[in-house]
Amino acid sequence: MNTRTTMAALIAAGLLATLTACGGTEEKGASVDTPKAPAYTVANKDEKVKRGSVDLVVPDATVDSAKAAIQDYAKGIGGAMENYSITVVRSDADGVYVCMGEWAKDEKASQLYTAGRIKGDTWPAILMNCPDPKG
Repeated sequence: MNTRTTMAALIAAGLLATLTACGGTEEKGASVDTPKAPAYTVANKDEKVKRGSVDLVVPDATVDSAKAAIQDYAKGIGGAMENYSITVVRSDADGVYVCMGEWAKDEKASQLYTAGRIKGDTWPAILMNCPDPKG
């Protein structure tokens, strides 16, 4: 590998580590204390054989209430689902999300669908990214 390729790879890895550390927080199963989930409306739900995604509409969402809504919705994921993306928006027409959680059933699913980004002491686990740019 030449020096330019090596430097580019190191920079990319550093940026990824920085974005992961700053942009998201990892929530690990039942050990996480969360506030009561707000009322939310399910929109844009799409489920395939083992993967799914959904938008949760929470009109006055804060980062904390968005996290609580994601964790509440995740409690109902089951069956054959292995990976699920849960996004909280303030309106169905809003193109900017408050918070997004990526759920993995177990370590094997995390490796398969997220290259191991989702980690957990207990499973299932959720990796959250909550930039809330309009907050």
